[in-house]
Amino acid sequence: MLQDHPTVEDLEGFLRDASRPGHAARNAKVLRHLLAECRVCQDRLEMMGWAGSRLERLVYLPGRIGAPKQPQAKAKSYNYDRAFAQAERAIEDFLAATPSPSVLPERLLEELDRVARDRQLTLVEEDERFAIPQLVQPLIERSHVARYADPETMLHWSRVARDIAARVTAESLGSAARLADLRARAWGQYGNALRVASRLREAEEAMITAQAYLDEGTGDPILKARLCEQIASLHTFQRRFDAAITTLADAGEIYRQLGEPHALGRTLVQQAIASLYAGKAETAVDLLNQAIPLIDHEGEPHLLLAACHNLVQCYINLDQPEQALSIFSEARDLYKEFADSLILLRANWQEGQLLRDLGHLRAAETALLRARQGFLERDLMYEVAVVCLDLAALYIKLKNVEDLKETVIATVPIFRALQVDREALASLLQLQQVADQEHQAMELIRFLNARIEPFAKRGLLK
Repeated sequence: MLQDHPTVEDLEGFLRDASRPGHAARNAKVLRHLLAECRVCQDRLEMMGWAGSRLERLVYLPGRIGAPKQPQAKAKSYNYDRAFAQAERAIEDFLAATPSPSVLPERLLEELDRVARDRQLTLVEEDERFAIPQLVQPLIERSHVARYADPETMLHWSRVARDIAARVTAESLGSAARLADLRARAWGQYGNALRVASRLREAEEAMITAQAYLDEGTGDPILKARLCEQIASLHTFQRRFDAAITTLADAGEIYRQLGEPHALGRTLVQQAIASLYAGKAETAVDLLNQAIPLIDHEGEPHLLLAACHNLVQCYINLDQPEQALSIFSEARDLYKEFADSLILLRANWQEGQLLRDLGHLRAAETALLRARQGFLERDLMYEVAVVCLDLAALYIKLKNVEDLKETVIATVPIFRALQVDREALASLLQLQQVADQEHQAMELIRFLNARIEPFAKRGLLK
C-alpha cells in the first residue's frame, strides 16, 4: 500500500504548474499515487473540486482527438481509471525531460545580438548551434516586451523564434508532443505580432498553424488558454466581436479551473474591450468591475491601466462624465508609472474628451490639439482622424465656425490617407455647411466615427 501521500498543497501545485522546472520530486510522488489509483489521493482531489470528469477536461482539451463530446456527470463514486489511463500518456509527454544543449542559450543570444538585425535570421537558419528549444521562449519574451513601443521589433523576434522552433527536433525536447507545444507557442506569438503590425490575413494563417500544432501537443491547458487569448485579439481586430468574446470565455474557464485569478482577470479585460467596441458599454463596465480585483498590479501594472483606461471610456460612451472623471483621477498615478509616451498621449486624449463632456471647452481644446499633434508625429492616422472629429464636435459646441472649417480642411488628407470611401469624405466636407446646425452636425460626426472605426487598432491591451 502506498505511503507518504501528497498533501493538498502538492496536488494543487502539480495541477497548476507541473510543466515548470524545480518540482521533479513532488511531481514524481503525485504521479506515482494518481496512476496507482490511490484512494486517499482521489478523495483529496474530490475535496478540492478535481473530480475525475474535471481531470478529463484538462487531459481531453476541447478540440483534441478523443475529447469526450459531453462532460460526464459527477457520480457518487467516480471511476478514475479512464481519466488516469489517458492522463498517463499525456503527463509523460508533458513532463518529459529536456536534454541540456551543448552551448549555453545565454551565449547564443549574446552572439545573436552582436549580428546586424538583417543577418540574424540567416544566422539561426544556417548555424546548427541555434537549433535548440531553450532559445525559443526567451525570444518570444523579447517579442512580447516590444509590443507597445516597437511593432517591427516584436515581429522580428517572433519570426526568429518561429524559425528556430521549426528546426528543433523532438529528441531535443524529449517528445514529439512537447515539440508541437513549442511550435504552437512560437506560431502564436508570430501571429500576434502580425496582428499588431495590422497584417491580419497573415496573422490568421499563423494562428491556424498554431492551433494545428496545439492539437498535436501535450494538452497543456495554459498553452491552450494563451492561444485562445491571442486568437481572440485577432478576432477583435477583425471586428468579429462575438467570436472574440466566446473564445475569451473558453480561456477564462481554463484559468478559473486552474486557480489563475490574474490570467482570468486579463481575459475579462479583453472581453470588455471587445464588448466596448461592439457598442455594449454597460456589459463592458460589468466585466471590468469583475476584472480589476483579480489583477496583480505588481506583476502586470499595464493590465490594470488598460482596465481603468477602458472603464473611463465606457463611462464617456455612456454619457456619465462625472463617473469617468472619478476613475480617471484615480488612475493618474498609474499613467505616471509608464515612460511610454504613447500611453500618456492616449491619456491626454481621454482627458480632452472628459473636459469637453464636462463643459470645460477651452481646456478640452488645448488637450485635444496636443493629442492630435502627438498622433501626427507618430503617423497614427486613425487616432488623428478621431481626434479631429472630437475637435469638430467641440467647435460646434463653441459655435466656432472658422475653427471648425479649419479642422475639416486639416482632416481631409487624413481621411484620404486612411482610404475612406467617397461618401464619408463628402460627409466630412458637408460639416462646413451645417456648422450652425448643431443637431445635424453632431449626427454627421457620429456617422463619420462609425465609418472610420474599422481602421482602429484596439485599445491599450496587446
